[in-house]
Amino acid sequence: MLAASLALNYVLYQKAFLPFYAAKFDPLELNYYPEQAKPARDKPVFLLYGDSRSLSWPDPALEQYQIINRGIGNQSSAQVAMRFEHHVKPLKPAVILLQVCVNDLKTIPLFPEQREQIISGCKNNILQMLSDAAAIEAKVVLSTVLPLGSISPERRLFGFREEPVITAIDEVNDFIHGLESANVQIFDSYELLKGEGGKINPDYSRDWLHLNERGYQRLNEQLVTII
Repeated sequence: MLAASLALNYVLYQKAFLPFYAAKFDPLELNYYPEQAKPARDKPVFLLYGDSRSLSWPDPALEQYQIINRGIGNQSSAQVAMRFEHHVKPLKPAVILLQVCVNDLKTIPLFPEQREQIISGCKNNILQMLSDAAAIEAKVVLSTVLPLGSISPERRLFGFREEPVITAIDEVNDFIHGLESANVQIFDSYELLKGEGGKINPDYSRDWLHLNERGYQRLNEQLVTII
């Protein structure tokens, strides 16, 4: 029991304590990319943008584009939206693949009384980024929120539960489906990866929130056909 307690405290220290204090110095993590990539002169930019699910996304086979990644792990949709000016606008992307909101929605079991506020914040931040993209004449491939894997035992000890997050993902994805327009294409990543019970097909899951290589391969195969 002592060994288990020490292990859980170490996980908490690494996953929560250190990031909490680091965020005080750079709350938007603008220094995560200290040097701006330089857009190629002969190719338009295809930008992967969002949270860790974007950060881990391997480059799709789009030879006609210069592919740049500006994902940052564990970021909320508010952080992603607020750093748009710094991390997106200077790159002048032609296309932005946007994947956000899971880090907001995963907190609902911990703050159930704030459920509606959290979901509303996700929706508003998505709308803000679509507006910002339109202002720089970038098209957006808006991904639905990816399905969840199974929650680890240590997260369950801290109060995380699957069902409240799954239902919130469904609500945000319904909202996302209503946003398609001439400049916004919906990429239904959720549908491509889903398994049973509103969760991800285990063949595509690395952990509770993240995909394995096969999952991203499945997404990129479909992504290439629609770009």
